[in-house]
Amino acid sequence: MRQQILDLTPDPRPCLDDFVRGSNGEVVSALQRWQQGEGERQIYLWGDSGTGKTHLLRALVRPEECVRTTPDTRFEPDQNPHLAIDDVHLLGSEGALDLFHRYNERRDQGLGLLVSGSCPPAHLPLFPDLRTRLAWGLVLRVSPLNDEEKITALHTHAQSLGLTLPPAVAQYLLTHCPRRNDYLFSLMKEFHHWTLATHRATITLPMVREILGTPHS
Repeated sequence: MRQQILDLTPDPRPCLDDFVRGSNGEVVSALQRWQQGEGERQIYLWGDSGTGKTHLLRALVRPEECVRTTPDTRFEPDQNPHLAIDDVHLLGSEGALDLFHRYNERRDQGLGLLVSGSCPPAHLPLFPDLRTRLAWGLVLRVSPLNDEEKITALHTHAQSLGLTLPPAVAQYLLTHCPRRNDYLFSLMKEFHHWTLATHRATITLPMVREILGTPHS
């Protein structure tokens, strides 16, 4: 029976330095300027699920300043210098109206606002005036990584957890698993739990096959 381990180690907070850029150099450069209080203060990021938008938002603001959106999310007036809103496409009608007013306030006051969504502002399922507001600032696409870049990202994430990921294991994951970054990184956390139970820091193919339930091949 697999030993159950209570992992009390908090997940490392994301940072821009551990984001594998790939073709997203312009995105990271714009966010670095935003973090330093320079350039456009309202930025909208869009891209497919699992491309790293949440990582980028969490890297730039404190946890209490990052909102994971649901259809019930509402926004009260605030004076925080930074605010990040993830998955804006999930907002309900009341939350969308709140955001419209908060966007206007923050733009008038020069306060920072980061927003992420699944598509460009013009295609969001939100009312037209809010779509227009979100397009006023800098709009940047977060592009997916290619296979080589994904392997680099997996190695970086494994190292942040104190794990060793051999190249053959990384390639196995790309061949046998969904290739979304968020899914692959969640596997790293599962592997971390396993290594705590077995007192080993290296991720092995037998370990991966057992966790994934894939046969030896």
